[in-house]
Amino acid sequence: MTMRNRLLLRRLDRRWDGTPADPAPPTPAIEFLAADLRRLYRHRLGIATQSLVWHIAVLRAYDARLRLASRCLGVPEHLDTVSGMDLEIERVRIESELEAAGLVLRAPS
Repeated sequence: MTMRNRLLLRRLDRRWDGTPADPAPPTPAIEFLAADLRRLYRHRLGIATQSLVWHIAVLRAYDARLRLASRCLGVPEHLDTVSGMDLEIERVRIESELEAAGLVLRAPS
């Protein structure tokens, strides 16, 4: 058996020992998530009102950050399972839960 084959077998053995081949990507720090949420919240009120495409893009980014922040702080969320007015209500509920957990979502006026 050649050296190259031995190295390949060792790699395969490492992958089969129960450890994932590709680890999950790291979650951003909660401070960065909060800053992103504040920025996207402002965009929802500003630039996202100028175009339907921008509005949809900003809402999707906002929802993705809400999901990450919820996961970091252990807040249950159901953004993927609801739509329409229920989705808006779920956003408000999650924002409230995150703020109750200590996350500042809106910059002080």
